[in-house]
Amino acid sequence: MGRAEAKPPTGEKRHLKQMSSRAEDLALVEAFKRGEESAFTALVIKYREAVFRVARRMLHSHEDASDVAQEVFIRVHRALPRFAGRSQLRTWLFRITVNLCLDFSGRRSRDVLTGLKELMWEPSPHDNPVELSERRELGGVIAGAIDALPARQRAMVVLRVYQDLPYADIGRIMGCAEGTVKATMFAAFGKLRRSLAPYVTGASPAGE
Repeated sequence: MGRAEAKPPTGEKRHLKQMSSRAEDLALVEAFKRGEESAFTALVIKYREAVFRVARRMLHSHEDASDVAQEVFIRVHRALPRFAGRSQLRTWLFRITVNLCLDFSGRRSRDVLTGLKELMWEPSPHDNPVELSERRELGGVIAGAIDALPARQRAMVVLRVYQDLPYADIGRIMGCAEGTVKATMFAAFGKLRRSLAPYVTGASPAGE
């Protein structure tokens, strides 16, 4: 019997597959630069699911992830003629996806923060009894939603919403990096956005 042909190790097979995928990407990019629109369609088909999964993981919303994925490929179509190939196309796509998700989550967090501040209210002698009662009830709803957050998220929200501190100062108080504060606040605002959806303008619950 002849000796069985040795199979390449798993790591080597993965490396060969990555090299083949990168060569395919570069070929499609060059074809697109020559005016072949079908090459861009092929890239979208190849990467749309991966881009969507990254956005979905970051935003926790099917609808928002779909919107971001669409914007990713709009930007890629615009920028692809300038793509020099110094990094892998896949890496470049994911960088665009992550940046757009961060921009999106920042805007959404700011919307919730603005909505919360609009709901914050100090009693006035001019308030009628009905309005006073409604506002007190709403204040209880907001306080309850914030109290329901995990302790660390609750502390950051209190510092941000009630004391209007910037993220850098909150990081120094909480003993963590500013990026950690932003990530934690995004998670907290997501929960508040769902809890206070009937009250905060533009804060409809994110689709799961």
